[in-house]
Amino acid sequence: MNRRFRLVLIILVCSSIIAGGTRVRAGEFSAGAVVMYGWWKPFAANYLQQLDRKWPVETAFYMKNSSALYGPMLGYRVSETWNLTFTLLMALHNQFSAASTNLTLALDGLHLARTAIDRVNKYDADLRAYYRAGRYADVFFGVNMEADKYFGDYRVLINLAPVLPVTIPLQGSLRSFSYDCGPGVGVNLRFELVKNLSAQIRLSLYIMGGTLQRYIQFEKRRVNTHLAFKSINEVLLSYYIEGARTTISVGGRYHAMTFALMSASPREFFHNYTTKFDQLGGVILTAAYTF
Repeated sequence: MNRRFRLVLIILVCSSIIAGGTRVRAGEFSAGAVVMYGWWKPFAANYLQQLDRKWPVETAFYMKNSSALYGPMLGYRVSETWNLTFTLLMALHNQFSAASTNLTLALDGLHLARTAIDRVNKYDADLRAYYRAGRYADVFFGVNMEADKYFGDYRVLINLAPVLPVTIPLQGSLRSFSYDCGPGVGVNLRFELVKNLSAQIRLSLYIMGGTLQRYIQFEKRRVNTHLAFKSINEVLLSYYIEGARTTISVGGRYHAMTFALMSASPREFFHNYTTKFDQLGGVILTAAYTF
């Protein structure tokens, strides 16, 4: 894991824990877990398909884009009007993967390439401060950080005919990293259906700065910096079990990100590299115990 990403993640976790420990007698502290099963359309989908290659002849692509994500959640009620929460979602068990087979025409001949992304690590961390604006609504301010790391390899057969009756095999490793972090605002709408049972709708928007880097063995490193605009939307049904002091929530979560390039090397490559949106949506389940 990148050192800067690890440092920011530690700061987010520690901030949430410290907030819970400084005035624990004056409020409530909660801890629990979140599990999501989601379907992902990644920012770098075109790269997984190798669409940056010139003069494509034939392309076949497959991606396993569904996976479970999981992680901790922490909360601290500072007062009747302020509440702090921290949530971390991770996918580290190699369920996201992709493979692409491409036949392309190049100046040095015909290329048959097989690219495999056999492991994708995904992280999404969210720190929020909620303010109770009324009976049915909270507004919140937050910081979101997202990171995706791709690991795989490629194999290429280069046919030099008709210049030479020779086929050259090449193979190597590839890695790609995407990091984004920034502040945001949102609203949480609350509706009590019956005692201890409520519905919530959360809408938020973040403005983030980030970078996307690609490393392929024997090729020049390619890097960009960009602005990202991320929306996170959730619809939840929550039930509080009084005897167990536990809140169970189930619902749906969807996020979408769009990007604006700030700098790129080369710019033409990243124009083909990225899709317009990064999207992740699915069902979510949380359980939190209140101290």
